Amino acid sequence: MLVTGASGFLGRAAAQLLAEAGAEVHGTYLYRAPPAGLAAAWPASLPDDAAELIGRLRPRYILHLAAPVQVDRRLDLYDRLRRGILDATVAVCRSALDVGARLVVAGTCEEYGDNPAPFAEDQPAAPVSPYSALKAAATDWTLMAARVAGLDATVVRPFRAYGPFDRSSVIAAAMEAALAGRPFPMTDGAQIREWNEVYALAEGLLWALVDPRCRGALLNLGGGPQASVRSVVEQVFALCEADPALIGVGALPRRAGEVPLFCADPRRASALWGPLPNPPLDQGLAATVEWRRSQP
Repeated sequence: MLVTGASGFLGRAAAQLLAEAGAEVHGTYLYRAPPAGLAAAWPASLPDDAAELIGRLRPRYILHLAAPVQVDRRLDLYDRLRRGILDATVAVCRSALDVGARLVVAGTCEEYGDNPAPFAEDQPAAPVSPYSALKAAATDWTLMAARVAGLDATVVRPFRAYGPFDRSSVIAAAMEAALAGRPFPMTDGAQIREWNEVYALAEGLLWALVDPRCRGALLNLGGGPQASVRSVVEQVFALCEADPALIGVGALPRRAGEVPLFCADPRRASALWGPLPNPPLDQGLAATVEWRRSQP
């Protein structure tokens, strides 16, 4: 079993679940170390190292999660991100085909762009950034290889996640500010988002990996509780016992193109396995705060 990006937010959770289930898990990383308990951790830069590493390990299963994330709409980001997203996915697909591995590739919910929500897999991709355009191209390439070359692959699109080791979401930022007693400037926060606990998403990845009915399919992974950004930030501050006056509602403008509702239509995956095991949002946030308090 190989997990690329095993030191990332979702990759760490998936690798941890696999290792706890008794799988022999190999993980790749670039900067941060992956979780303990893996059979081996490999420093790898994709696409350059894909063929050599996969050819050496010859894994039966591959989770391809490694990718840079940058959702700014600056067109110059395309050249910077292409190798780590599109070229890396092509290299992993080719190598998986060479060794006969079962492959799950992580796309992104950002591929839906400004489509109307809830987002369903039969909606056309509508990228709104170089990142989402490259992810959509990687999705198309993977599914094409499954159709015409016999690649045993599935593409999943995970939706917004939170939980332990989150470093970049609004929840993580609000938690850091609340625990430090710092002001937290934010937008009006009226945007409705769905919130998936990271280990629930990781379970969905594993179901997609082992279910032969998913071959050649595109699946949304989501369906978590929906709540406004403002209400979630307020819950985080309450759980951290921080002064709610530190929350600067309306201090920042909304990001360009931000939509009022962003959520998944997860019916295709739910028909296979049922809903993801998301906890109630208040419980998930409380567990995340407890984990953060335990960190140095």
